[in-house]
Amino acid sequence: MNFGSQYYKNHTEKSYFYEKKMLKEYNLSDTYLFSPGKNDICIWKPDKIYIVLGQRDSLETAVKVDNISEDIEILKRPSGGHAVVLTPRTIIVSMRISSESFKNIKKVFVYCNQIIIEALQNQGVNDLSIKGISDICIGDYKIAGSSMYNGREFIVFHAVLNISENPDFIEKLLKHPQSEPEYRAKRSHKDFVSSLEKLGYKIDIEKFKTDLKILFG
Repeated sequence: MNFGSQYYKNHTEKSYFYEKKMLKEYNLSDTYLFSPGKNDICIWKPDKIYIVLGQRDSLETAVKVDNISEDIEILKRPSGGHAVVLTPRTIIVSMRISSESFKNIKKVFVYCNQIIIEALQNQGVNDLSIKGISDICIGDYKIAGSSMYNGREFIVFHAVLNISENPDFIEKLLKHPQSEPEYRAKRSHKDFVSSLEKLGYKIDIEKFKTDLKILFG
């Protein structure tokens, strides 16, 4: 499944070869959700460090390329939003939902994020809210970001929850996004993003997975 062909047509020849060399097609654990099927949820932990660009991102605008080591893989996903860093210190929550279930696409973000929030609340995580378009926050700190792919028959939502990754590491790899929610107030990644661990929470990952599956139904 070639998600990137349309993207490359919109860039200069120089950018084409530069990005073609570094970018790989999205092929991570939840890739199967981008094919038609019944409602499903996939919860997984990355096996190494990945940078995943959003549909409209480019290496030039999103990534601090000079800081990228050979062990970091850069992918481009078919969904929207901006670039994210996935590491073994994060958890990915992805859901495929029938398009018939939601007439208002914005309600999908709320529905899916509320499932994540309730699973976290089950383990005593407090002061959770949804800010911007689809961020999950504790206070004014972002702990999870999400994106969406809207197919004809189904919608794919996937979120990155920061369990214990250091925001300084994210700052090292990603440039400031070209667009941002108002509540971010131009804060850098290291001042805007936090983790459950940094904010004083340690959750049972297996219970979190079980609760998500129950809540998703």
